Amino acid sequence: MADEAPPPFGLSHRLKALEARLRCPECGKGRVVHVAGAGLSCSACGARFGIRAGVPLLLSERSRRELRSDLQTATGVQMVAEYQAVEPSPGKPRPTSGWRRLLRPPDVMYHTNPGMRRGAARRIFDHRGPGTLILNVGGGPTRYSAEEITLNLEPFHNVDVVGDAHELPFLDDTFDSVVCNAVLEHVGQPERVVAEMLRVLRPGGLLYAEVPFIFFFHGYPSDYRRYTREGVRRMFAGLAEPEIGVAIGPVSALLQSANMVVAMLVPNRPAPLRRIVNGGFRCLTFAFKYLDKLLVRHERAHLVAGGFWVLGRKPDPEPEVVPGPATSTR
Repeated sequence: MADEAPPPFGLSHRLKALEARLRCPECGKGRVVHVAGAGLSCSACGARFGIRAGVPLLLSERSRRELRSDLQTATGVQMVAEYQAVEPSPGKPRPTSGWRRLLRPPDVMYHTNPGMRRGAARRIFDHRGPGTLILNVGGGPTRYSAEEITLNLEPFHNVDVVGDAHELPFLDDTFDSVVCNAVLEHVGQPERVVAEMLRVLRPGGLLYAEVPFIFFFHGYPSDYRRYTREGVRRMFAGLAEPEIGVAIGPVSALLQSANMVVAMLVPNRPAPLRRIVNGGFRCLTFAFKYLDKLLVRHERAHLVAGGFWVLGRKPDPEPEVVPGPATSTR
């Protein structure tokens, strides 16, 4: 049976259990509490936050201003249009017709673990049993599991919380796992976002992230940086025993770069010409991406990889040292 639509000022069923764990993004100190019929309010500073169709809009005033500016750019408008197209009506993603799926050119990039159900990443879903609580930073309009809480900049399809990754609206030590895929290249202060993800992660919890290295510009709503393997290691130095691997291999990086260059060489008019050439290039070259099944394990794959993944554990807190009784040396 489909879930009933939430009341205008009520939280969705996914967030009911976390209502006591919401933190004010305005002051960063108080808990956000539900005010019947009036949205949410901070218990410390009194800041008010709305709820739209069960999704709390937990953005500080500063984040709202910056977000409004980012979403007005050309790439921001394009991102919103793309994500909104997934939801023609509440809770019902638009299905892709069979003939469109058949005519869509094949992807030239091979991702080592697109659904994160293989390899090391699969541990984030159940390392603390069936009740493992997961936060997906940048989640929606797709989600990896039915249990996760997704956070994004707008209440798109499959988004549970609207918030800023720089100031996650949750109390410390809330989640068992945190996922952050293809997000850190889009934020202004990635180190701060990583620190926030570690803050809301419980000790011993797992953090999984993916970042690009050799990858084309993609503004969602903007795009600021790329990461080498050593850069990933340094940015996630706060994790205990982090594992780092290649998410998108060297051949895929080459093919997607070549695909972009070929598109640049094609005239803008007539309009269908670029789509025809793009589709032809993909059909002729996509099979080469499967070489990455071998190359991602090569000792030099990190030199020209398309992107990396990292998985690590939040360290347990240092034991408090209690000073013993003073003793005399006399």
